[in-house]
Amino acid sequence: MSAGLAELVELYEYKVDDLTAGREPKGGRASVVRLRQLLIKLAHQGPHAKRFRQADARFRSLNQIQHTLSEVFAEPPPTELSSVFVEEEPQVVPDGPSPERQALEALTQSVYWLRLEHDLERQVKPLLSGKREELRLIYALLQNLEAYSKTPQFAQDYNLSRFTLSQAIPAISDPLVSLEDPEVAKALLLELFKEAYRLPERLRLPPEETVAYLRRFMRRVIESEGALWPQGTGRRTSVESLRRALEEAQRMKLPLPEIRALEERLQAVAADERRMSLVLEEDRQRFHQASERLAALLYRHLPTPRGEAPLPQIPAKILWGQDPDLRQEAISPEDAVVTLRLLPARLSLGGLEILLSETAGEFMLSLEGTDYPLDPAKPLTIRAGSFELWAIRYTTYLHLRLEPREGARISTLLAEGRVLAHLLRPTEHFAYLRLLRAFSARLKGPIDPLNFGPESAQRYGEATPETLQDFARKGLEVVRGRISSGSNWQLLMEEVASQLGLEREGRALAQALSDWTGHRPPTRDTLGGVGAATLSEAPASVRLGSVVLSLRYQEDTVYVATAAQVPRRLDDLLVWSVPEGMGVLAREGLRVAYLLLPNTQFESV
Repeated sequence: MSAGLAELVELYEYKVDDLTAGREPKGGRASVVRLRQLLIKLAHQGPHAKRFRQADARFRSLNQIQHTLSEVFAEPPPTELSSVFVEEEPQVVPDGPSPERQALEALTQSVYWLRLEHDLERQVKPLLSGKREELRLIYALLQNLEAYSKTPQFAQDYNLSRFTLSQAIPAISDPLVSLEDPEVAKALLLELFKEAYRLPERLRLPPEETVAYLRRFMRRVIESEGALWPQGTGRRTSVESLRRALEEAQRMKLPLPEIRALEERLQAVAADERRMSLVLEEDRQRFHQASERLAALLYRHLPTPRGEAPLPQIPAKILWGQDPDLRQEAISPEDAVVTLRLLPARLSLGGLEILLSETAGEFMLSLEGTDYPLDPAKPLTIRAGSFELWAIRYTTYLHLRLEPREGARISTLLAEGRVLAHLLRPTEHFAYLRLLRAFSARLKGPIDPLNFGPESAQRYGEATPETLQDFARKGLEVVRGRISSGSNWQLLMEEVASQLGLEREGRALAQALSDWTGHRPPTRDTLGGVGAATLSEAPASVRLGSVVLSLRYQEDTVYVATAAQVPRRLDDLLVWSVPEGMGVLAREGLRVAYLLLPNTQFESV
């Protein structure tokens, strides 16, 4: 899809070039309009979005009769790509977005910020150690950004050439900031993300340039005079004053002892100035490194196209209309995410019995005998066993979702890792991975077994471990979505395995998929065979069979390495092949859990 999208954007650029040169593009102007409509739906993230915006800006500047063309070819008004998050069927909405669309967008934003707040809680602890450069830099960035935004040049100064410092970076012991408080640190991080999220609208900046702009802003703050050491200017003035006093004494031919005293004092002050300059340069380098870590954190957690994080998935269908008969059947007890109109009802979500009631116009949610008010201004988070129930209200709409609690998330990752260990096992020409691809295709219709033979696995052996694991995880998500609503998928798995001559692998993969799709986070008593390690600045070691893996934590990134192998990055899940079987490592924040699946588990019938 990415390659095809690049070709469409390139074709659009060629057509706009023809219009710019006064030539009629092939297919006429109508083809340009139709291609533009298609790209508005598709090219809403990544480098293709930037190329499309640039070409589209030239097209709109050339199109002086755009309103006439809109009537002839039914072109919709220009749409900002940063607002296109959910693909919908074209429809005429004369009075703005429908209430359902507004509800979906508002609920999506609320879930994103609630999830981000939970993620940032795990980021706070490492930032509280040492000299807290990241937190001090965030404070200075927010203060200077707020002050500069009130100046008339702010909206046009994208390169910050006219920026002047208004607030120095606070000292580590500044009593007015209280950076040692975890709550203050989390609030600073959250405020940084809020500023980054609304920055493109304030600056009319392309969303994908958000992190680059903030990186420039932090660099300008750090390099500004007096940002790190406001009293440094006074020291330099003192050196210059002593040098002028010495020259005046020599010109006036004062007594030799007085001249020598001035020389000794000047040398001492100059030496102290050089020493403090070295300290200042070391501090500046540390803050530059902190700015890069913050930029990486922003890019990793900001939603596309500002960063690389996906927005949460919200069910597009609003359940429960005016028909009361739909209320009993609209939600399956196995659902973990649901969006509904707020009405008094009783429902089961992921096995949890939930009661929604209304008293004097106020809605309440009851769970396990406890009542919780549903406040539109504040999302509700309730702990329930190994999960958290999130209840987010927007006017008369309610979004409910079950999220694994901290710790249970690692268990969920390990369950996925057990299936990945099958898929990434290279024996028999990646038999499990070929089988999964064939099974995924069979869920859509008949297949040709020859397309999934051993020769089709040649590219798997040539791919890097990271690329192969990403490919397998994406395939797993596709298969999980297709089998969630099908009750006879085990029969299809048997059929596909028989066609490929992989009956034993088919039974093993079917069992692994069944365990994964029906997984519930275990308790401490039922969780066995899993090791755990806590990350710190010092390297940690874990043993998988005869192999010892070294885990190095650096700038919120974990690198896993062993002798004679290239280090690999551990984001949340990593599968590592060892002679005794397949190892699985799962990470949540500073905690890593690991297990070993022995070869006998893959060879059993």
